[in-house]
Amino acid sequence: MGRKWLAGVTHAHTVASDGGLTLEELIEKAKKNKLDFLIITDHNVNCKEDLPESAGITLIYGTEMTYKGGHANVWGVKEAVDDFTCDTYEQWLEKKNEAKKRGAVICMNHPLCTLCPWRWEKDISQFDVLEVWNAPMHYDNLVCTDWWDKQLREGHKTPVVGGSDYHRDYRITNLLANPVTYVLSEGNTPEDILGSIMAGHTTISSGVGKTMIELRSGEYVMGDTVKLSENSEIEVIVKKLKKGHSLVVYNQTGEIYRHTAKKTGNFSVKLPVKSPGFFRAEVRHTLSPIFKFGYNIYIGKRIPEQRNIDLPAFISAMTGAIFFE
Repeated sequence: MGRKWLAGVTHAHTVASDGGLTLEELIEKAKKNKLDFLIITDHNVNCKEDLPESAGITLIYGTEMTYKGGHANVWGVKEAVDDFTCDTYEQWLEKKNEAKKRGAVICMNHPLCTLCPWRWEKDISQFDVLEVWNAPMHYDNLVCTDWWDKQLREGHKTPVVGGSDYHRDYRITNLLANPVTYVLSEGNTPEDILGSIMAGHTTISSGVGKTMIELRSGEYVMGDTVKLSENSEIEVIVKKLKKGHSLVVYNQTGEIYRHTAKKTGNFSVKLPVKSPGFFRAEVRHTLSPIFKFGYNIYIGKRIPEQRNIDLPAFISAMTGAIFFE
Protein backbone atom coordinates (compact mmCIF):
# COMPACT_ATOMS: atom_id res chain seq x y z
CA MET A 1 0.00 0.00 0.00
CA GLY A 2 2.87 2.40 0.77
CA ARG A 3 3.13 5.02 3.43
CA LYS A 4 0.86 8.05 3.45
CA TRP A 5 0.32 11.10 5.61
CA LEU A 6 -2.59 10.91 8.04
CA ALA A 7 -3.83 14.03 9.82
CA GLY A 8 -5.04 13.64 13.37
CA VAL A 9 -5.69 15.05 16.81
CA THR A 10 -3.88 13.37 19.71
CA HIS A 11 -5.51 15.25 22.60
CA ALA A 12 -9.26 15.91 22.89
CA HIS A 13 -11.89 15.88 25.63
CA THR A 14 -15.61 15.12 25.80
CA VAL A 15 -18.37 15.58 28.37
CA ALA A 16 -16.99 12.45 30.06
CA SER A 17 -14.59 14.88 31.74
CA ASP A 18 -14.51 18.65 31.13
CA GLY A 19 -15.16 18.82 27.38
CA GLY A 20 -18.16 20.49 25.82
CA LEU A 21 -19.16 17.84 23.24
CA THR A 22 -20.43 14.30 23.50
CA LEU A 23 -18.29 11.60 21.92
CA GLU A 24 -20.62 11.44 18.93
CA GLU A 25 -20.50 15.22 18.46
CA LEU A 26 -16.72 15.24 18.72
CA ILE A 27 -16.42 12.50 16.09
CA GLU A 28 -18.64 14.42 13.67
CA LYS A 29 -16.63 17.58 14.26
CA ALA A 30 -13.41 15.67 13.60
CA LYS A 31 -14.78 14.38 10.30
CA LYS A 32 -15.85 17.89 9.27
CA ASN A 33 -12.29 18.99 10.00
CA LYS A 34 -11.05 16.28 7.58
CA LEU A 35 -9.16 14.37 10.25
CA ASP A 36 -7.98 10.84 9.56
CA PHE A 37 -7.67 9.87 13.23
CA LEU A 38 -8.78 11.09 16.64
CA ILE A 39 -7.54 10.08 20.11
CA ILE A 40 -10.00 10.57 22.98
CA THR A 41 -8.16 11.72 26.13
CA ASP A 42 -10.59 12.57 28.91
CA HIS A 43 -9.10 13.37 32.32
CA ASN A 44 -8.55 10.32 34.55
CA VAL A 45 -11.34 8.40 32.81
CA ASN A 46 -11.13 5.03 31.08
CA CYS A 47 -13.48 4.60 28.13
CA LYS A 48 -16.60 2.98 29.54
CA GLU A 49 -17.81 1.66 26.18
CA ASP A 50 -16.24 0.43 22.98
CA LEU A 51 -15.46 3.25 20.58
CA PRO A 52 -17.91 3.16 17.67
CA GLU A 53 -16.83 2.41 14.14
CA SER A 54 -17.13 5.56 12.06
CA ALA A 55 -16.46 5.60 8.34
CA GLY A 56 -13.51 7.68 7.22
CA ILE A 57 -11.83 8.17 10.59
CA THR A 58 -9.80 6.00 12.98
CA LEU A 59 -10.77 6.36 16.65
CA ILE A 60 -8.15 5.53 19.28
CA TYR A 61 -8.61 4.91 23.00
CA GLY A 62 -6.85 7.23 25.40
CA THR A 63 -6.96 9.08 28.68
CA GLU A 64 -5.12 12.06 30.14
CA MET A 65 -3.58 11.20 33.49
CA THR A 66 -4.09 14.51 35.25
CA TYR A 67 -2.36 15.38 38.51
CA LYS A 68 -0.92 18.39 40.34
CA GLY A 69 2.51 17.09 39.34
CA GLY A 70 1.72 17.05 35.63
CA HIS A 71 -0.40 15.72 32.79
CA ALA A 72 0.34 12.76 30.52
CA ASN A 73 -1.65 11.22 27.69
CA VAL A 74 -1.99 7.45 27.64
CA TRP A 75 -2.92 6.11 24.21
CA GLY A 76 -3.95 2.82 22.72
CA VAL A 77 -5.63 0.93 25.57
CA LYS A 78 -9.26 0.98 26.68
CA GLU A 79 -8.38 0.70 30.38
CA ALA A 80 -5.12 2.46 31.16
CA VAL A 81 -5.10 1.72 34.89
CA ASP A 82 -7.52 0.30 37.44
CA ASP A 83 -7.27 3.27 39.80
CA PHE A 84 -6.17 6.81 38.89
CA THR A 85 -5.43 7.87 42.48
CA CYS A 86 -1.92 9.35 42.57
CA ASP A 87 -0.20 11.93 44.79
CA THR A 88 3.54 11.50 44.23
CA TYR A 89 6.01 11.05 41.39
CA GLU A 90 6.77 7.52 42.56
CA GLN A 91 3.06 6.66 42.44
CA TRP A 92 2.84 8.17 38.98
CA LEU A 93 5.72 5.99 37.78
CA GLU A 94 3.79 2.97 39.06
CA LYS A 95 0.66 4.09 37.15
CA LYS A 96 2.70 4.74 34.03
CA ASN A 97 4.34 1.32 34.20
CA GLU A 98 0.96 -0.33 34.76
CA ALA A 99 -0.35 1.31 31.58
CA LYS A 100 2.81 0.38 29.67
CA LYS A 101 2.38 -3.28 30.62
CA ARG A 102 -1.09 -3.10 29.05
CA GLY A 103 0.42 -1.84 25.80
CA ALA A 104 -0.08 1.91 26.18
CA VAL A 105 1.93 4.73 24.61
CA ILE A 106 2.81 7.48 27.12
CA CYS A 107 3.02 11.14 26.11
CA MET A 108 4.35 13.99 28.27
CA ASN A 109 1.84 16.84 27.92
CA HIS A 110 2.65 20.57 27.84
CA PRO A 111 5.55 20.26 30.31
CA LEU A 112 6.43 23.98 30.22
CA CYS A 113 2.86 25.30 30.40
CA THR A 114 2.67 28.26 32.78
CA LEU A 115 -0.67 27.19 34.26
CA CYS A 116 -0.25 23.41 34.43
CA PRO A 117 3.36 22.37 33.79
CA TRP A 118 5.09 19.09 34.53
CA ARG A 119 6.15 19.82 38.12
CA TRP A 120 7.63 16.42 38.90
CA GLU A 121 11.04 15.40 37.63
CA LYS A 122 11.29 16.28 33.93
CA ASP A 123 12.87 12.99 32.87
CA ILE A 124 11.97 12.71 29.21
CA SER A 125 13.29 9.13 29.12
CA GLN A 126 10.20 8.06 31.09
CA PHE A 127 8.00 8.95 28.10
CA ASP A 128 7.50 7.56 24.62
CA VAL A 129 6.40 10.89 23.11
CA LEU A 130 6.49 14.62 23.91
CA GLU A 131 3.59 16.99 23.25
CA VAL A 132 5.79 19.90 22.19
CA TRP A 133 2.93 22.06 20.85
CA ASN A 134 -0.24 22.32 22.95
CA ALA A 135 -3.36 24.20 21.79
CA PRO A 136 -3.06 27.09 19.31
CA MET A 137 0.46 28.51 19.17
CA HIS A 138 1.37 30.66 22.17
CA TYR A 139 4.46 31.69 24.10
CA ASP A 140 4.65 28.58 26.31
CA ASN A 141 4.98 26.40 23.21
CA LEU A 142 8.08 28.35 22.15
CA VAL A 143 9.58 27.71 25.58
CA CYS A 144 8.76 24.00 25.24
CA THR A 145 10.32 23.88 21.77
CA ASP A 146 13.56 25.27 23.20
CA TRP A 147 13.44 22.64 25.96
CA TRP A 148 12.90 19.85 23.42
CA ASP A 149 15.85 21.18 21.40
CA LYS A 150 17.98 20.91 24.55
CA GLN A 151 16.85 17.29 24.99
CA LEU A 152 17.89 16.56 21.40
CA ARG A 153 21.32 18.09 21.98
CA GLU A 154 21.69 15.87 25.05
CA GLY A 155 21.08 12.79 22.89
CA HIS A 156 17.39 12.03 23.45
CA LYS A 157 15.42 10.95 20.38
CA THR A 158 11.92 11.49 21.77
CA PRO A 159 9.20 11.77 19.08
CA VAL A 160 6.95 14.83 19.16
CA VAL A 161 3.29 15.62 18.48
CA GLY A 162 1.03 18.63 18.61
CA GLY A 163 -2.06 18.35 20.79
CA SER A 164 -5.15 20.47 20.27
CA ASP A 165 -6.17 19.80 23.88
CA TYR A 166 -9.68 20.41 22.58
CA HIS A 167 -12.46 21.14 25.06
CA ARG A 168 -14.83 23.46 23.20
CA ASP A 169 -14.96 26.34 20.75
CA TYR A 170 -15.40 29.96 21.75
CA ARG A 171 -17.67 32.09 19.59
CA ILE A 172 -16.46 31.75 15.98
CA THR A 173 -13.29 29.78 16.71
CA ASN A 174 -12.59 26.24 15.50
CA LEU A 175 -10.01 24.84 17.88
CA LEU A 176 -10.21 21.08 17.31
CA ALA A 177 -7.44 20.74 14.73
CA ASN A 178 -5.15 23.54 15.88
CA PRO A 179 -2.59 22.12 15.88
CA VAL A 180 -2.84 18.91 13.88
CA THR A 181 -0.26 16.10 13.86
CA TYR A 182 0.56 14.45 10.54
CA VAL A 183 1.74 10.85 10.83
CA LEU A 184 3.47 8.98 8.00
CA SER A 185 1.92 5.52 8.28
CA GLU A 186 1.65 2.27 6.32
CA GLY A 187 -2.00 1.89 7.35
CA ASN A 188 -4.79 3.53 9.28
CA THR A 189 -5.33 1.11 12.17
CA PRO A 190 -4.68 2.37 15.72
CA GLU A 191 -1.64 0.11 15.83
CA ASP A 192 -0.28 1.55 12.56
CA ILE A 193 -0.79 5.14 13.68
CA LEU A 194 0.61 4.75 17.19
CA GLY A 195 3.53 2.72 15.85
CA SER A 196 4.39 5.52 13.44
CA ILE A 197 4.14 8.11 16.21
CA MET A 198 6.47 5.98 18.36
CA ALA A 199 8.86 5.83 15.40
CA GLY A 200 8.88 9.63 15.24
CA HIS A 201 7.38 9.84 11.76
CA THR A 202 5.52 13.05 12.61
CA THR A 203 5.25 16.67 11.57
CA ILE A 204 2.98 19.32 13.07
CA SER A 205 0.91 22.05 11.43
CA SER A 206 -1.45 24.75 12.64
CA GLY A 207 -4.26 23.07 10.71
CA VAL A 208 -5.31 20.56 8.06
CA GLY A 209 -4.26 21.79 4.63
CA LYS A 210 -2.02 24.54 6.00
CA THR A 211 1.78 24.87 5.97
CA MET A 212 3.47 21.48 6.36
CA ILE A 213 7.16 20.49 6.43
CA GLU A 214 8.87 17.19 5.66
CA LEU A 215 12.49 16.13 6.17
CA ARG A 216 13.85 13.42 3.92
CA SER A 217 17.20 11.75 3.34
CA GLY A 218 16.67 9.22 0.59
CA GLU A 219 14.02 6.84 1.93
CA TYR A 220 14.48 8.08 5.50
CA VAL A 221 12.24 10.63 7.23
CA MET A 222 11.73 12.27 10.63
CA GLY A 223 12.36 9.82 13.45
CA ASP A 224 14.79 7.71 11.44
CA THR A 225 18.51 7.35 12.09
CA VAL A 226 20.62 7.55 8.93
CA LYS A 227 24.15 6.22 8.51
CA LEU A 228 26.38 9.21 7.82
CA SER A 229 28.42 9.18 4.60
CA GLU A 230 30.41 11.76 2.63
CA ASN A 231 27.38 12.24 0.35
CA SER A 232 24.74 12.54 3.08
CA GLU A 233 22.17 15.29 2.67
CA ILE A 234 18.68 16.17 3.80
CA GLU A 235 15.87 17.58 1.72
CA VAL A 236 13.51 20.01 3.42
CA ILE A 237 10.12 20.14 1.68
CA VAL A 238 7.56 22.79 2.61
CA LYS A 239 4.01 22.85 1.33
CA LYS A 240 2.11 26.15 1.32
CA LEU A 241 4.89 28.34 2.67
CA LYS A 242 3.27 31.76 3.03
CA LYS A 243 4.76 34.99 1.76
CA GLY A 244 6.85 36.58 4.49
CA HIS A 245 7.08 33.38 6.54
CA SER A 246 10.53 31.92 7.22
CA LEU A 247 11.71 28.32 6.99
CA VAL A 248 14.36 27.74 9.66
CA VAL A 249 16.48 24.57 9.87
CA TYR A 250 18.42 23.59 12.99
CA ASN A 251 20.99 20.99 13.96
CA GLN A 252 22.89 20.39 17.19
CA THR A 253 24.88 23.63 16.66
CA GLY A 254 21.78 25.82 16.31
CA GLU A 255 20.24 27.52 13.27
CA ILE A 256 21.97 26.50 10.03
CA TYR A 257 19.60 27.71 7.31
CA ARG A 258 16.86 30.31 6.85
CA HIS A 259 14.68 31.16 3.86
CA THR A 260 11.98 33.83 3.87
CA ALA A 261 9.35 33.35 1.18
CA LYS A 262 8.87 36.19 -1.30
CA LYS A 263 5.60 34.63 -2.46
CA THR A 264 3.21 31.94 -1.24
CA GLY A 265 3.83 28.45 -2.61
CA ASN A 266 5.78 25.23 -2.18
CA PHE A 267 9.51 25.28 -1.46
CA SER A 268 12.30 22.75 -1.07
CA VAL A 269 16.02 22.82 -0.41
CA LYS A 270 18.77 20.20 -0.07
CA LEU A 271 21.41 20.65 2.62
CA PRO A 272 24.65 18.68 3.12
CA VAL A 273 25.16 16.68 6.30
CA LYS A 274 28.78 16.85 7.45
CA SER A 275 28.68 15.51 11.00
CA PRO A 276 26.62 13.26 13.29
CA GLY A 277 23.64 14.77 15.05
CA PHE A 278 20.07 15.80 14.33
CA PHE A 279 18.12 18.09 12.02
CA ARG A 280 14.74 19.66 12.59
CA ALA A 281 12.80 22.44 10.87
CA GLU A 282 10.20 25.11 11.64
CA VAL A 283 8.26 27.78 9.81
CA ARG A 284 8.09 31.03 11.77
CA HIS A 285 6.23 34.28 11.18
CA THR A 286 6.35 37.68 12.83
CA LEU A 287 3.17 38.84 14.53
CA SER A 288 1.15 41.82 13.42
CA PRO A 289 0.58 44.67 15.90
CA ILE A 290 -3.17 43.95 15.99
CA PHE A 291 -2.52 40.25 16.76
CA LYS A 292 -0.12 41.18 19.55
CA PHE A 293 -2.69 43.59 20.98
CA GLY A 294 -5.44 40.96 21.04
CA TYR A 295 -3.08 38.25 22.28
CA ASN A 296 -1.91 40.34 25.22
CA ILE A 297 -5.49 41.11 26.23
CA TYR A 298 -6.47 37.42 26.18
CA ILE A 299 -3.26 36.07 27.70
CA GLY A 300 -3.12 38.89 30.23
CA LYS A 301 -6.40 37.68 31.72
CA ARG A 302 -5.27 34.04 31.91
CA ILE A 303 -1.57 34.55 32.67
CA PRO A 304 -0.97 38.02 34.16
CA GLU A 305 2.81 37.55 34.28
CA GLN A 306 2.85 37.26 30.47
CA ARG A 307 0.89 40.46 29.86
CA ASN A 308 2.69 42.74 27.37
CA ILE A 309 5.53 40.26 26.93
CA ASP A 310 7.77 40.98 23.94
CA LEU A 311 6.51 38.23 21.63
CA PRO A 312 9.00 36.60 19.25
CA ALA A 313 8.08 35.07 15.89
CA PHE A 314 5.50 32.30 16.28
CA ILE A 315 5.70 28.79 14.80
CA SER A 316 3.12 27.77 12.19
CA ALA A 317 4.64 24.35 11.35
CA MET A 318 7.41 22.17 12.73
CA THR A 319 8.92 18.73 12.18
CA GLY A 320 10.17 16.00 14.40
CA ALA A 321 13.91 15.35 14.16
CA ILE A 322 15.91 13.13 11.81
CA PHE A 323 19.22 11.74 13.06
CA PHE A 324 22.62 10.95 11.53
CA GLU A 325 25.21 8.66 13.08
